[in-house]
Amino acid sequence: MDTTLLVAKILGIYLVISGLFLLIRGKSIPHLLKDFFNHPAIVYLTGVILVFLSSLYLLQYNIWDGTWKTSVTVFVWLVLLKGVTYIFAPESLSDMAVKKSRKLFGIYGILAIAVGFYLFFLV
Repeated sequence: MDTTLLVAKILGIYLVISGLFLLIRGKSIPHLLKDFFNHPAIVYLTGVILVFLSSLYLLQYNIWDGTWKTSVTVFVWLVLLKGVTYIFAPESLSDMAVKKSRKLFGIYGILAIAVGFYLFFLV
C-alpha cells in the first residue's frame, strides 16, 4: 500500500472518531482542554511528537501534484504547524481552542466526519 494512501486512511479514521466525539461529548471538551493545557510538560511532548511524526512524512512524501495526495500533504503541514505552536506558543492554542471555538464544536464535528469519510472511503 502506498504510504500516502495509508496516511490518508489513518487520518480518515482519526477524523471520524474525533468528529463523533465532538458531536456526542462536545460539552466535556473545555474541561479536557483546560486540564491538558495545565500540564506544560504534556503540551510540550505533544508538540514534539506532532513535529516528529509530521516531519517524518514530509521528508519522504511532500507531494504537491494537485491530486488527493496534495490534501494529505496540506493536512500534515497543518499538523506540523500545530506541533510547533504547542512548543512555542501553547497559550495561543489554549485561548483559541476553549474561548473562540466553544460554539462551533458541532460544526467542527460534522466537518471532521465528512472529511474523514472522504479520506477513508473515497481516496
